[in-house]
This record gives sequence, structure tokens and C-alpha cells, in this order.
Amino acid sequence: MAEHVLLIHGWSASDKSMARVGDLLAAHGYETSDVFLGGYPSMDDDVRIEDSGRRLHTVIAEMQGDGRLPARFHVVVHSTGALVARWWMAEYFPRGGAPVANFLMLAPANFGSPLATIGRSTLGRLTKGFTNGFQTGTHFLNSLELASKFQEDLALRDRLSEDGHTESPFSESGTRPYVIVGADPIFGTGILGEKAWDGTVRIATANIDPHGVTVDFSKGSILEPDFRTWRRRGPDETPFAVIPDRSHLSILKPAPKESASKDETVSQRLEKLILQALAVKGADAYRTAIDDWKAVCNETRQLAQSGAEADALRERILGRASSDGDPFREFYQIVVEAVDDTGLPVDDFSIWLTAPKKTRETQFKAGNSVTRIEIDAQLSLIQDRHVNTCHKNRLSLHIDRRELLANFLRDRIPPSYEASLAAGITAASPGKRVGYFNMDGKEHSALIRLRALDPGDETRGKRFLKRYSTHFLRVILPRATSDDVFTVRPLR
Repeated sequence: MAEHVLLIHGWSASDKSMARVGDLLAAHGYETSDVFLGGYPSMDDDVRIEDSGRRLHTVIAEMQGDGRLPARFHVVVHSTGALVARWWMAEYFPRGGAPVANFLMLAPANFGSPLATIGRSTLGRLTKGFTNGFQTGTHFLNSLELASKFQEDLALRDRLSEDGHTESPFSESGTRPYVIVGADPIFGTGILGEKAWDGTVRIATANIDPHGVTVDFSKGSILEPDFRTWRRRGPDETPFAVIPDRSHLSILKPAPKESASKDETVSQRLEKLILQALAVKGADAYRTAIDDWKAVCNETRQLAQSGAEADALRERILGRASSDGDPFREFYQIVVEAVDDTGLPVDDFSIWLTAPKKTRETQFKAGNSVTRIEIDAQLSLIQDRHVNTCHKNRLSLHIDRRELLANFLRDRIPPSYEASLAAGITAASPGKRVGYFNMDGKEHSALIRLRALDPGDETRGKRFLKRYSTHFLRVILPRATSDDVFTVRPLR
């Protein structure tokens, strides 16, 4: 029986953009009549991802009803198509049972794109929306913006859990997810100064294995808040491959001749990874893919290193030993959401990176002034800081993992400080009768453990940050009010 595949495109593209992937499948035994191109109007301002996901459900039911699709088929998506397909499965198959066997994501925008705000801008409407009535898909781009609430809400339905429930549309023996992302930026996008991305999505935001934690300062103390790690939904790990030779566009052209590398092994790798993913039949083969794809990531990671071995690898893959290794650095994405203990958003807050000063109890201690360490962290570790335009209490940080571990924590932390990364947070009082932490009229800073060099308890933050990943950090601040927000006195 022939394998059936549904291909779904990304934002601002059309179904034809997936044709080259379909050609690859046809060349390897998939009947072209069983490979379908799915499309949706991502550039219309009135359409949401949820609208396309609902229609996807209807179309699949119709196709299965008339025999064009069997009970089980594969889905291959690009970029924003991952959000459409993930929402569909989370909405209609939250506990599994989706008709999808293997779910392959090519350069998915799972946790946003730094280009979303540009697409929504006047410049974006004039350029991308010129042939579409100057529409660029407001709601799609809101969902695609870094630190959007949509991304976190979706992750809490298919990959993360705050309440302990672990049901998911994904499983090793059911619907199996995979991610392939390139590290070769689209030509011309270098002007934006990004690292570790493909010209549209960052590697850390493509990964479908996010992490999350709630840090509650209304419980515990400023130095030791309640730290609740979110649980994993679905497989603990998914096959994730970072390939050095493909951009956000060329990943849709799997043929070796479209590779940025002249190395035969590397140029053929995208084809092999796609075919491997769609050939998986069960849990054992899925775990084999996880290990195989880790090896691919390990090789790509070496391109950012220094030394004779890395020089030889760059010579083989990139054509010259002196090639820039920065595009292959590993980064973390941290998405911070600040709320008070009543659930209200805390819009006016500041967050920074620092190292805690040692005390006799070796506890974290918040300082009252900016330190050299904090200036260093701001300049060397944070590549980008973005406040979400729809939700001011949410922001994202793009953090250089290699710089953190190889230089910052090992060489630039004075002996009087812990070799550990922390996030400091301060929130401005909304007014004279409402404040955070207490009503003493002062601003209070608190510190959150994120990453230490020494191994330790992950539930306390020592190993919270993971390579190539997005991390959700929900911070709860105690809301304090003055006594006169409500008073009672005798009538006479």
C-alpha cells in the first residue's frame, strides 16, 4: 500500500513552495497521486492560525471520507505550517489518536521569528503585502512574534504541562514529531546581526522540546522562591537536526545541488533525514533517529569551535578553515512572563542577567547597583531582547550558550561570586497604593537561578537551561496594597 503525505507551507508562501519536497518523495517510491499540497491564506489580516487549523480538520475528514487519504498518513510542514498542524492536533487529538504517523517539521517557527514584527510593520506591508491589498496576516504574525502567548499556550497543550497531566497528541508509537533546521542564513539577512538562525527562524525557536518553570515569589522568599518545573507532554526527546548547509528557503529544495556545502555527505544529508523520518514505523526506529540526529547536531556544533580539528571540519564542509563559525553557535531562548499573585500582568518590569554574590549561607543576594558582571552579561551574553508588542508583560532573551559556558562562567566571575547564571527582576509599583513584594516605598530586586557550572538539582535551576531550546519562565510577584484600598468607619 502506498504511503500518503500531506505537505503544508509557511507564512507568505503558497502550496507550490513545497513542490520540491514532493518531487523528492516521488523519486523515492511515493506515488505523486498520494502526495498532497495543503494551502491556507496566511497573508489575510482577518484569518487566524486557529481558522486554518479548523478548516484543515474538515478537509482531512472529507479526504478520508472519499478515500483520498487513508486512516494514517504523514505530514511534512515548513515554518508557520508547523503551528497550523500542531494546533489542529492539539485541538482535535489532545490525548493522541491523530491520523498522522510521522510529523516532520522543516525550519518550523515553533517559538516565533524575529521577522514577525517586520512583517507587520509599514515596511512589511509595502513590500510583502504589495500584491495582497497591503495585508500581511496580522493575526498570524501576532502568533509568530517572539514571546507570543499563542506559542506558550500551544506548547502547554502538546509538549509541556503545569498541572501534572501528560497527555499529548505526540508519542513514540503514535504521531511522531521531528525537526530539521538549517544554520545557513538567507543571503542578505546578515544585516540584521542575528546568529544561529536560518534567515527567518532561530535554531532554538525551531526545537519542539521546550522547557518551562514557574518561579513564585509569593511563596518562599526573595532569595529562595518556589521553583516548579513544568512536566513534559509526549516523548521526552524528539529527533532534532541542525544542518549547516541550508537556509529557511533552501531547506525546501532537498537536492544536493541546492546545498551550500560541496561536501558530498553534507549535501545529501537533508534528503536522507527526510526519508529516514518518513520511514519510521515504531518506537525503536524513532529512538534510533533521535541518536542519529544528535550526531548531526554534534558535527554542526563543532563548526563553531577553534583548533585544528574544527579548522579541518570547516575546510571540508564550508570550503575554507577560516570560515565564520558564529552562525553555528548554540543559543538559548528564554521567554519571561511576569504576573502578580492575583494573575494580573506586570507590564513595567526589568530583567537582567547576573551572577550571585556569595554569602555565608551561599544564597543568592540581590544588589542595589549595576555591577561589572551585569554589564558584561548584557554585552556578551544577550544577543537580542524583545518585548512582545501585544503582551507587555512578556519578553524574550536570545542568549549565547557558548559564550556563557566557555568564557563568562569559567573566566570572568570573581571568586566572591558563584559561577552561576541568574536572572534579576525588578518591577515598578503601579501607583502609590499598589506595589510588589511590599509597600515600603522601595523597589525590590529578586534573583532566579538559571544555570550553574556544577551539576545539581534541576528543580532549583542549576541545570534549567538546555542547548538549542526555548525556556518559559513564568515569574509570580506578590502584589501588595495599602490598607486604605478599603476602609470601614462608623457612620457617626
